[in-house]
Amino acid sequence: MKKTIAIGLLILAAGCSSSSTNPDGSGGTGGTAANDGATTYTLIMQNYLSWCSVTEQGTSEGITTPVTMTFPAATVVNLNAVTADATAFFWAYWVGTDGDTATAHDTNMTTTVTMTKDKTVQACCPIVGTAATCPAPT
Repeated sequence: MKKTIAIGLLILAAGCSSSSTNPDGSGGTGGTAANDGATTYTLIMQNYLSWCSVTEQGTSEGITTPVTMTFPAATVVNLNAVTADATAFFWAYWVGTDGDTATAHDTNMTTTVTMTKDKTVQACCPIVGTAATCPAPT
């Protein structure tokens, strides 16, 4: 009887542990296991004051903000943004994308984000005649 209980506890303990690994073998940040056991990550897309019109994987997210999506690990998400109203706003940059590697951020209107952990990206389209800046994503 003691042996059966001990084996049952070991099986229970093994089933309660979890780990997350990125495709490159490094540990993941965040992420959840989908029903099939695959790791997924959450992408939160912020559109600062809804002044940009954003497309994700070819699907228009319009000016809604924030938009939360889930993707399998290692998915490359295609993003595109244009100003919601070119007479009032201008395209400035993305924050949190693959191309956001410097203080000037990612100034490409079409860009990507690779899902290696939970991520937040922000599209920035400030008012015409102002500095090309938006507050940092929250």
